[in-house]
Amino acid sequence: MGQLTSPPRSALAFAQRLSQSTGSGWKAPPASVDLMISCKQGDSLPEMHGPTPQSATIDDIRDAFTAWSQRCSAHPDNIAIFYFCGHGFQGDHQLLLASDFNRHRDEPFSQAFDFEKTRLALQQRPPRTQCFIIDACRTDYYGATALPLARPEPLSPGVCQNELTLRMPAYDEALGRRESVSYLTRALLRALDGQAATTDDEGTWVIRLAGIRQAIDLLLMEELGVSSLARGVEADMLGDAVLLHLDGAPLARLTVSCHPAEAASHTTLTCTPYYPPGLPGVDCGEARQTRAENGRPVSREWCMHLTAGVYTLSANSGTREITRPHHVWPPHSRARFEVAP
Repeated sequence: MGQLTSPPRSALAFAQRLSQSTGSGWKAPPASVDLMISCKQGDSLPEMHGPTPQSATIDDIRDAFTAWSQRCSAHPDNIAIFYFCGHGFQGDHQLLLASDFNRHRDEPFSQAFDFEKTRLALQQRPPRTQCFIIDACRTDYYGATALPLARPEPLSPGVCQNELTLRMPAYDEALGRRESVSYLTRALLRALDGQAATTDDEGTWVIRLAGIRQAIDLLLMEELGVSSLARGVEADMLGDAVLLHLDGAPLARLTVSCHPAEAASHTTLTCTPYYPPGLPGVDCGEARQTRAENGRPVSREWCMHLTAGVYTLSANSGTREITRPHHVWPPHSRARFEVAP
């Protein structure tokens, strides 16, 4: 199996995001981030980013996991985040490979670990909020087994009350361009930056587990440049904890179209901020031509990036004007006007 160049860059980007506080506040301030990466020989990535990160051999992973799990369990209100990006297989369980995989050719999976059992074991321990992001392929390898990083205790009750697990569906591949952050990780970073935001009961913009789950497929589609996914991201969720509080409303994408589609060429669109007060003005411009995709013909539509809020949309086709309010929430809102006389 070849050395991948996207995973180390993806892991580094995610670790850096966890350590940042500008523009958002974690419900539990970041206390520690363990970064373990494996780079291709000659890759300048480690030297470009300060001290060389710890290697990702199976022994190093097990040692770091044990220390991390003990720190996470020290307080029930901690937030535990487990991230993996790299090679993986799907047998009876999902198996994740360390950098020294196949060191002993007679027992290649002794340098891998069983994610499923590891996840179940962590659910029996504090903290109450746990997140698992597995950015790895789940291609079929029937009969392969590996030891977990921790073993579930028979008959032991679950302690975790809020959990989100994100990964590609079974038997699918995870994708990324060479020497670039992977598509799923880029979508996740955008989610944390506000594209998965919702408002709480007091109107504050927050990132919740459910918000990430609801937004991740659309964000991944945008990263891949497609209008649909054959199979969406597998997202398992328990509870719905708040992870972050944002300083203000995030940006959101708004797409407006007409029916019939050809009416957009002679329709003028205006978008006026309504609520909350202080939203910036909007220049809708001209409708732009879309590309034909998945059997959908070429048409014209308006696409804008706005501060999330409520706007008044007005479409004037010359013979008819329609005005209505529209909520623009991240990551993407759509509106369509029936403009035919």
